[in-house]
Amino acid sequence: MLSETTVSTFMIAGITGAGLILAIYTLFVPMSHKIFEERAKRLDKWIEKFESLRNKITAESNDKELGQLKLYKQRINETKILPWYLGTGVIISFLALMVSALVSTLWLFNPVNRTSENEFIILVSISIGFIVFIFISLFIVIEVYDSMKQDFEEIKQKRKDALEKGK
Repeated sequence: MLSETTVSTFMIAGITGAGLILAIYTLFVPMSHKIFEERAKRLDKWIEKFESLRNKITAESNDKELGQLKLYKQRINETKILPWYLGTGVIISFLALMVSALVSTLWLFNPVNRTSENEFIILVSISIGFIVFIFISLFIVIEVYDSMKQDFEEIKQKRKDALEKGK
């Protein structure tokens, strides 16, 4: 059986985790336009490569070209403008953490609710919430990094072009 201190800690962790999810989501929204723009560019690049190769395919085309065409088609299908973790992932994590906080509160305020089933719900929901939260955070960091890297590459190219014009 869990102690009141442990359940109180889980309740606080659930509320804090849900707050962190909202904070990360709120911080991500202003940069989302740039990230979605980058994903759209990636999709356009794959479509362009697919169309170019598809126009070159003939009955005599070899397996390598057909394999490359399948790869481009797969990349097009995999590229999504709205990542799953920004919708479904955030909802799952937020709800799991809120369920943990709610059940912890009920457990604390009503001795009848101090059952092993409720303790199981508390432990599982907070675990799911934090595990999904870790993945969401990781994916968001990767997305932000990719966008910053693209910006950096554009700046490097502008700098290189300016230096070449100055010669």
